[in-house]
Amino acid sequence: MKMRVVIQNCILLFLFILLGCQGTEKGAMKRVEPQRTVVEKDEQSSQAKSSGLNEAIEAISRSVSSADVLKGKNVGIGEFTNLNGEVSHLGKKISDDVEFSLVKFAPDKGFQVVDRKNFTQIAKEWELQLSGVVDESTTKKVGNLLGLDVLIVGTISEAGKDIDVRAKVIDTENARILSGADVKIKMDEEVAKRFVATIKSSEISISQQKGETVSEEKIKIDLWTDQKSYRIGENLIVNFKADRDCYVTLVDVGTSGNVHILFPNRFSSGNKVKANELYSVPGRGDGYKIAVKGPAGIEIIRAIATLKPVSYIDTDFSGTRSIFKSVDRDIPSFTRDLSIEASETPSSHWGESLIRIDIK
Repeated sequence: MKMRVVIQNCILLFLFILLGCQGTEKGAMKRVEPQRTVVEKDEQSSQAKSSGLNEAIEAISRSVSSADVLKGKNVGIGEFTNLNGEVSHLGKKISDDVEFSLVKFAPDKGFQVVDRKNFTQIAKEWELQLSGVVDESTTKKVGNLLGLDVLIVGTISEAGKDIDVRAKVIDTENARILSGADVKIKMDEEVAKRFVATIKSSEISISQQKGETVSEEKIKIDLWTDQKSYRIGENLIVNFKADRDCYVTLVDVGTSGNVHILFPNRFSSGNKVKANELYSVPGRGDGYKIAVKGPAGIEIIRAIATLKPVSYIDTDFSGTRSIFKSVDRDIPSFTRDLSIEASETPSSHWGESLIRIDIK
């Protein structure tokens, strides 16, 4: 009897050990197998994100155009730069191709694409940034001067065997990011060459871009302020001097994006100036001051000098008490008129200067 009990206990112990080993093996398989599956899925997902150049551009365009916030807006494509802020041949191709691709989606989505050729040159003349991270002050200038409600900019960077492209859709009124897109491009030989080859056109002067020969007889106009930076509430004085008798127009683009003509004004009696004579706005004896209103940012003042009078705006102050004329008409048309005037005027009959003032 005792022997039978011992045998039964041995059998039960053997079965317990056997079942425990099988449970451990099954548990081990359940833990390891899912981990392998997750790794494999991650690898497959990473490979799926990488695509050819054309497919990536199409993906960016579809993603951007799907945003409802674009409806009824004027959309412009800025620059796609590398992380150093440089424009490469790859970045330029992406900008150009995304613009072309967005034109196809625009009618159905209810937005308008503004031709890059119509505003990139003007942006350079006004030293406006169309790439990278843009602040509220810059985007408002972009919006007003270039007629853009939305600006699309992006960055391209190396990511292992791929190129990472990130696009941002920015509201020019407040610099708010409305939407974005992120794609990866396979790093083939052509993409690699385009990525490393940067474009140096930004270093070329405006007159050289237009194919003009810079004449030594070009009107020289010096432009400066009494300080390099101002705090909101401080008074600003603008000074200028031309090297010959000419007609001068001073255009101010405030940090708010509003555009005003500082000269001629109510007190100037026209805009004809004498050679090598100092002029100030406000001048001595003028009964006003220019107080910096803000917001903080970079203010732009551009001086344009011509040998013949050019009527950019109505200079009749008889019907108003305003000291300065504001550009109430279509500002993009106004800036294009300035650009056209410069391109059609012999360089010896034209001169300009531009300063940027830090408003704190």
